[in-house]
Amino acid sequence: MPRRPRPLDPDDGPLQAFAHELRCLRQAAGNPTYRALAATAGFSATTLSDAAGGVRRPTLDVTLAYVGACSGDVELWEKHWYALDRRLAGSTGADARVRPSGVQAALTVSEVIEPTQADAGTRAPMVDAFRKQGFEPEPVDTEEPGAPHPRPWYSRAWLPVMAVALVLVLVLVLTDLLVGLERGSGDTHTGSGSGCPAGPAGGTAFQGTTYSGSTRVRSSATRSAPVIDQIPPGCRVQFVGFCIGDAETDETAGTPDVRWFKLGSGGMVSSAVVHGNPPWGLRPDRCPGEFPAPSSISLAVAPRPSDPEAVELRASGSYLGIVGFAGYFSDSGQTVPVPRWHQLGLIGVGVGVDGFVFPWRIAKPTADQGPIQLVAVACLGGDGPTDVLDALTLPPAAPTRTRPLSLGEDDRSTAARTACRYPV
Repeated sequence: MPRRPRPLDPDDGPLQAFAHELRCLRQAAGNPTYRALAATAGFSATTLSDAAGGVRRPTLDVTLAYVGACSGDVELWEKHWYALDRRLAGSTGADARVRPSGVQAALTVSEVIEPTQADAGTRAPMVDAFRKQGFEPEPVDTEEPGAPHPRPWYSRAWLPVMAVALVLVLVLVLTDLLVGLERGSGDTHTGSGSGCPAGPAGGTAFQGTTYSGSTRVRSSATRSAPVIDQIPPGCRVQFVGFCIGDAETDETAGTPDVRWFKLGSGGMVSSAVVHGNPPWGLRPDRCPGEFPAPSSISLAVAPRPSDPEAVELRASGSYLGIVGFAGYFSDSGQTVPVPRWHQLGLIGVGVGVDGFVFPWRIAKPTADQGPIQLVAVACLGGDGPTDVLDALTLPPAAPTRTRPLSLGEDDRSTAARTACRYPV
């Protein structure tokens, strides 16, 4: 029979309360095994079990995958996760992301690395450290109660064998790399023989290259959707279009992205894990799990109470997922001032409870130039502008006295591209 999870008191802290609610959600879903949840969530049973262990904070992706596999409210749990993140940051300071619980903070280096003499060779050091604090990792479904911990297979007698095996693996990897370099295109693959999906017969709209360890293909444009396939890194993938879905964080640029690329097979891949973007002018398609496209945006400027020399750029509108801000002014130090559009910021969902608010300190050389043109643009991701834009003129000496601004077609296009580009 599956091992029963260790007791968890939600009153012990916000992390334990969060894990307790995850357990309750799983119970309400019929108490499926973690192996059953893993088949839908796209994460291992151990990872999902650990999310409800109350020892460390799960990542947002793991949390939403867990909730989606239990048929929970993904949007509500995303808010819960950000609330937990703020509480942990407030209670543990800058170490909150590294040590999200008192349990981890209590573990010393010696406890994690060196087990006691009595335990040496019988238990993993990290498990011992948890048990010294009175905690056990959340069990995976196949563990039996009271089952002995087997001796690790990696005893000293195996070390020579492991060393030889490691050398052979390195030789094979280097050989494969050299062969790929000789071919001139060893970093990307297009054929199905390499594990990459074949291009659709009916033509493609654009292409991109996977670079993540394993790019998950989901059935719809949501993080909680079932994983229907996985694509290895280095594949040049052909896409038939894109749609708007859940926001993801681009793994290389660190910027938000709501675009999901459509495969000819019907699966969806987040733009955040693919190098390559749809061509300028290509409109979003329909797809399962889609979000409506941005339809309106309004820009306002307000004083920043905590900083008299700064202002807050505030954007609101319909179906906004990502907003970019840009200003038109000259670079400081120029002999002959030549104004141009400058990106001020690119922010996405979950930044704050007050919507899209971006603090901007106006430098004195910029303020001395007189009124500044500002825009807020609805973006779909890095280098993903839309034509949904609002502009105004800001007098630096009186930032609350803004005036609406009408831009020509060329200026609108340049301002939108600047506001939504990948930050330098």
